Order: sequence, then structure tokens, then C-alpha cells
Amino acid sequence: MRQVLFFTHCFAAARSEKKMDSLQMSRYNPPLLKLISVISLVYFLYYLWWRITHTMNPNALLFSWGLFLAEAFGVFSYFLFAWMTRDISPLPSRIPSRDDLKVDIFVPTYNEDVDILEATLVGCRNVRYPHRTYLLDDGNRREVRDLADRLGAVYLARPTHEHAKAGNINYALKHTDSDFVAILDADMVPQPDYLDRTLGYFEDEQLALIQLPQEFYNQDSIQHSPDSPYWHEQALFFRVIQPGKNRSNSAFWCGSPSVVRRSALEEIGGVATETITEDIHTTVRLHSRGWKTLFVNEPLAYGIAPQTMEAFLLQRLRWAQGTMQLYRSKESPLWIRGLTWRQRLSYLSSFLAYFESFQKLILIFTPVLILTLGIFPMKVGISEFLIRWLPYFVLNILANQIGGRGVFQYFKTEKYNILKMIVFIESTFTLVWKKPLKFKVTPKSVDPSVYARETRALRLYMLITGVLAGSMLYGFAQIFSLSNWTLSYDAFFIALFWAGYNNFIILFALGEIFQKRHERKHNRFPVELSGKLYSEGDIYSSARVRVTDLSISGAGLVFERKTLQDYRNGNLILSLPGLHEISLPVKDIHYQKANESQSIRAGVSLNDPKGIAREQLFEYLFVNLPRSTSHTYYQVMEWDPIQALRHILQRMFSALRLT
Repeated sequence: MRQVLFFTHCFAAARSEKKMDSLQMSRYNPPLLKLISVISLVYFLYYLWWRITHTMNPNALLFSWGLFLAEAFGVFSYFLFAWMTRDISPLPSRIPSRDDLKVDIFVPTYNEDVDILEATLVGCRNVRYPHRTYLLDDGNRREVRDLADRLGAVYLARPTHEHAKAGNINYALKHTDSDFVAILDADMVPQPDYLDRTLGYFEDEQLALIQLPQEFYNQDSIQHSPDSPYWHEQALFFRVIQPGKNRSNSAFWCGSPSVVRRSALEEIGGVATETITEDIHTTVRLHSRGWKTLFVNEPLAYGIAPQTMEAFLLQRLRWAQGTMQLYRSKESPLWIRGLTWRQRLSYLSSFLAYFESFQKLILIFTPVLILTLGIFPMKVGISEFLIRWLPYFVLNILANQIGGRGVFQYFKTEKYNILKMIVFIESTFTLVWKKPLKFKVTPKSVDPSVYARETRALRLYMLITGVLAGSMLYGFAQIFSLSNWTLSYDAFFIALFWAGYNNFIILFALGEIFQKRHERKHNRFPVELSGKLYSEGDIYSSARVRVTDLSISGAGLVFERKTLQDYRNGNLILSLPGLHEISLPVKDIHYQKANESQSIRAGVSLNDPKGIAREQLFEYLFVNLPRSTSHTYYQVMEWDPIQALRHILQRMFSALRLT
């Protein structure tokens, strides 16, 4: 029977692939992509030639060269991006031809909340392909052992805790014997077809690992866009850049969610422990030994994105510092033996991404220096400058937009690049500072005290906005005081607009951060369910409700009729699609004002559900609930170049009005 179900599922999945017609494929590689990329690169090179031969200010050579190098760095970065993402076509599906492969799922944990682990283990239990799940606890916690026993996972704790996550995985490898290992972070909940959609690719005996996109179910996180929750700060990397790396066999391991061939890891001595980014370091070793890696562009697991700026910056700092550790080591992808030139170029692109922070710093403070020193870094008339710079600017955005397949969002990308700027600059000191670094786990839950620390951590950005505003006021004072001011009116207004634009982006970013406050411990999923609320106190009462959001500790309700009964210590009855009816104990209820239709909204907090009700609730929320990206392939946005250009210009003029 198991074989029948297995091959039935394979047949259904194979049929779904045939729906990918040529029109759909054009979303991944738009017809104008190569043409616009070539036109843009040719014009960028012309612009740089003109800048270096006609605009350098001999009275401020250091200033002039600094700005020129920042622009040249941007052109080189675009070249690497265009080359790497020239083809991001989805891979043909490879459903496994057999169901007897030995597979283990590893879930490493250190200090994550038990509720987070429970969701992941419920997801693992619902993975269809036969497997064993191992909970690798580096915290040696009794409650985690009990959780593993309850949900059918094997609990594994090592006696010593060296090398953090990498050491934890290596210890588990020595105590297991499967052919393949799926690795999931403690918060990363797999979908039922996680192994069905990945194991088939391993029929290529040279394939060492598969990396999947990191997607998140908490779409109100610090890295998600408030106006477009499906877009997040890592979207361009996972939807465009990583698929492009497949063409040069340079897609790298991001830790989770992934599937790894055991024999490949054993050949290189296990997971690398010399850096705090064990994933990319391990990938370099695999590539240097001739192994293949693959990025499968399907969201098959969902985790928790950083919910605070502190967690976001801590995670990015660890990634950046670990990358610097790798690139200064003897196994740097720049000089390790065994890599192809295409792989080196791809790794170089990922490495240089961290140095964009210096480019951003120069572009932020250039108008400050212009306004305070009265020196313009270019010796050129305003009309001569604008006639060349405006096509450069518009082509830059358009080329990135089409190369980013609509996932690239200019203002959102600018915002996050500025927010990451300081930690990325800090990380570059790791190239020369060889003090050992400690692996720090990204916080998965929110401590209310974090917001006070977060405000202090953002003081440097507030200082930058003050410097920008101060330079604008100083420039006004100088130009209207008729003092010995050498800056032309044209140069003054360019610098003024430039400083104002930079200030707008930073203030906009800070405003979004300060508006995001997470008071709930558990993520609320938007749902549309019907339910019944009842209380069995001295007086029995009940009411039909519509559930609009739901978590393991609370729910948002809309009453079908106006009622203000006290349902504390009552129960919320829900019929979950595809599952059983469950009863959830109500702890408290908070009514809100009636809306125009006279229905009443309320929020209920729930006592900890127990037994089957708890398991069914976890399964519904983290496994059965439809996802925004539940389609077979990870879609990029469908778009038209003319509409894209119109959208860009609209956003530019909107920004001008706001500044």
C-alpha cells in the first residue's frame, strides 16, 4: 500500500510540472533581459570613462577619487549580478524513483523555546517520505527530551558542546547511519512533501547537497515589507541569486532547510568548524573536491524571521564575520585549489556584497562634505552632468529591476542596505582581527526589554540623520550669508537634494522599525474559520463566531450577533479543515467596539491546550494552513518593462514630494 501511495504522489507531481508553459518560463528570463543588461553595461562603462576623463576635481582629488571608486564599485557589482543571474530557469522536477532510501532529519537546538521546537517536530512527523527524526539538543534540557519522546523523535545530546551548531551536527553524524540527512533549524517547519521534492535529485551521484529557500510564516517581522508581506529582505537572494548560482555549480549551503549526502560530508571530514558560518565554508570544501550543489527553488519549509532589529543585525553580523573568517583563511574561495573560475567569480560576488557598506557610507557623507566644506568632487557644469548622470541612474534602476525579475525593489533595498551598513563595516575588521569569534544564536522569540536596547543601538543612525540635517542647515546659512562661499548654486542644490534623499531613506527606515512592536509571544496566522464559543458557568451561554486569526495561545474573533457575555474559562470549539473538531480552553476575552454592521470583535487568550487538541492545532497552523507560495515553483513577479519604468518614476517623484 505504501508503494502505491508513493507512486501515485509521484505521478501527480510529475503532471504538475507540465503546466509550466513558455509564457510562465518567460517570467524567469524576460526576453529583454540580455539586451537591457548589455546596453546598461556599455553605458555604465561610458559614464565611468567620462567621469574619470572630464570631471575629476584637481583641487579635491581624494574626494573626487573616493566618489568615483564608489560608482565604479557599483558598476562592477552590477556586472557580477547580471552575469550570475542571466538564467534562473527552474530545474526540472526529480521525484525519487524509490521509497527505501535511508533518511534522517536533524533538528539542532540550543536554547529555543519548546513551543518553537514542537511546531518543527510536528512538521517532521508529517513528512510523508519514510525517515527518522533526531532532535539534537545542545542545551541538555529535560523538557526537550520529553517533547522528543512525545512526538516520536530520537533525542540526542552530546556530553561536550564545542563548535556550536557544526559540532552538534558532526556528533549526530557519528551516531547515525542514514544515506541522506535533512537539516532543519529549530524553527524551520518542513512541509509534508519536503523529502519527496528533493531526494530525486540525488540520483546524480556527484550531488552533495540541496539548499532550499528560506521562507517565513511571521510576515510581520522586521525584514518583511509592511505593504507587501510576501517580500522580505532575503527575497532577491533566494528567488533570483541562488537559482542563478546553479549555472556555475556555486549555489551554497545556508544551513537550513537543506538535504545533504552523508558520504560527501564524510569525505571532507564533516561540517566545517573553523568559522562561525559553517555552511558556506563546508560548501567551499565540497566544491574544491569536485562535488555538486544545487538550489531547488521551492519553498518546502517555513521558519521565523528576526522579529526585532537587534536579532536582525546580530544574524547579519554573524554571517558577515563568518564570511570574512573564511576569505582570510587558507580555504578562501579566492585561492583554494579545485574551484573553476566561474565558481570563484560567483563566490567573489557574494563576498563583495558586504563591502557595499563602504560604498553606501561614501554616498551618504559625500553631500555632507560638499555642504560643509564648499567643495564639489566634480569639475563639470550642471547640465553637462545631468545629461549623463540621469540616463546612468535610470538605467541602473531599470537594469536591476529586470535582472531582479521584479523581486528587486529599489527603495526597500536601499533601506535595508543602509540598516546593515554599520554591522557590515564592523565585520570587515575580522579580515585582520584574528580573535576567535563565538557563534551566537539568532533570538527566535521577543523579550520586551529588547526594545530599549534596540533604541540605544540605533543611536548611530539617529546621529547620521542629525549630521545630514545639520549639513543642510549649514549650507543654507553659508549660501545666504553671502560669505566667502565658493560652491555654485547648481552644486549646492544637487548636494541639498542628495542629503535630503539620504535623510529621508534613513528616517523612513527608523520609522518602520519603531512602529514594529511584537507584544504577542506566538505568531497569529490569518485564517477564516467558523467556531463556537461557550461557557458553562452558573448560566450556560454560547455564541457562533468567525475566527480571523489564530495562534497556539490566542485568537481574533468576530461575533455573528451583538453579545457581551463573559466567556472566560469557557471553550472555543473549532472545526479545522482536514482535521478533527477541537476544543480550546479560553483564559481571557477582550471585547472591542462594534463596527458599522454591529458585529463585535474580540480577542481571546487561550490556556495551554493539551493532548490531541494541541497536536491538531499545531498541525493545522504549521503544516496544513495554505501558504502564500504554495505553488509548485517559487514564482518571481510577472512584469512589463514599461510598467516597471513608470512605477520607478512614480516612486521617485513621490520621494521628491516627501523630502
